[in-house]
Amino acid sequence: MFAVFVVYGTTFPFRFDIGWHGFLREAQRINWRPLGGTADNIILSDIVQNIMLFMPFGFLGYFSLIYKSSLARKAAVVLMGASLSASVEFLQIFSPVRYPALSDVIFNTVGTAVGLLVAMSFKRSVLGFKTHPLARRFLDAPSAFPAIIFLGLVIAGCWEPFDFSLDVGLVISHLKPLIRHPFTFANPDDDLMSFIRFLLASLFMCRLFAEAGLRLPALWGAILLGALGGALELSQAFIQSRLPEVQDALVAMLGSAAGGIAYFFPGFHLRPRTWTLAGAAMIFLSSAARAWYPYHFSSHYSGFNWVLFMPYYEHTTFQALGDFIESAMLFFPLGFLLAYFHPGVRMEAKGVLLSGALAFVVEALQGFVPGRYADATDVLGAVLGGFAGALALSRGWPAFREYMARDDDEQV
Repeated sequence: MFAVFVVYGTTFPFRFDIGWHGFLREAQRINWRPLGGTADNIILSDIVQNIMLFMPFGFLGYFSLIYKSSLARKAAVVLMGASLSASVEFLQIFSPVRYPALSDVIFNTVGTAVGLLVAMSFKRSVLGFKTHPLARRFLDAPSAFPAIIFLGLVIAGCWEPFDFSLDVGLVISHLKPLIRHPFTFANPDDDLMSFIRFLLASLFMCRLFAEAGLRLPALWGAILLGALGGALELSQAFIQSRLPEVQDALVAMLGSAAGGIAYFFPGFHLRPRTWTLAGAAMIFLSSAARAWYPYHFSSHYSGFNWVLFMPYYEHTTFQALGDFIESAMLFFPLGFLLAYFHPGVRMEAKGVLLSGALAFVVEALQGFVPGRYADATDVLGAVLGGFAGALALSRGWPAFREYMARDDDEQV
């Protein structure tokens, strides 16, 4: 699926106007510089993006062969990443709006190798962490898996679109506005999304601390999640498309505090329908707040775009990927909560249907907002997010419990 996404995103908008007769002429457009850019200007951000774009391919490739891992199979994953990159660069020769480059193949291959190494390191870290007595005290708790899932969602939400930079000048330029005007508040168009993520992460973290036997679990859960929110916001100085803001840090802290308060609500499992409806309503409102800003509607309808990623193809890969991931992450909790409070058959289908229906309503009405355009891409992201949330619980949680119960650490 990730390979299909790469092919789709790197060949969009599918304008192949050059035939074989002009292949040799158009092949001269290939940038053969191994580091990309021009002779006087190497664009570091392009190198980082090309590496990070193919890291998931190497990561997933390693875990697809983990039970029969060998040096030859690991090398095959890297070669497949290189072949995928070379294939899409070759196709770009036939498109007048795309510019193939040798550097893309090189750094995509490096990204595949880095993703594979990260997966290997992740496996070793999990195996070592699993055997630690203090870690087992928390990992054996019933709420361990949901807490880990939503903790990861919180981190991903603060770091997407993951366009990290080590440019000192960029970091300083990001920190200057925070230092000079720390209490400048912007319009809260996406604050509710962050609030929900931190609320759920804090809620399950508090439950985890209580199950592990810690005193004052709600207080510690809210404090730790709030501190994490502040640290994650400050770390956005290293992300090119994000700016650290006091407002976002306060939203994270408020969400963490709300999770600590929600921990005391009675009937967490006795009223599953109430919790599900509350979660669905909050996710719908957060999606609407993001899509309908600045909340002015007109009688003119801008239309509905049914071509996936059409509004994004002129942007960089990471801008398009970041917006798509944001839509998926927004509806991930909905699929998870549906499966959590209503276990049974077809949990994934329920997550897909409800997420798709809510997202379609939001997108359809977005066409009445001046300057906004309804887009099927966001609906697809919501559907995949709802599906992933339900799948994480229906398949991921049992697999997590099975792994924790095993004594054989040779396989994950």
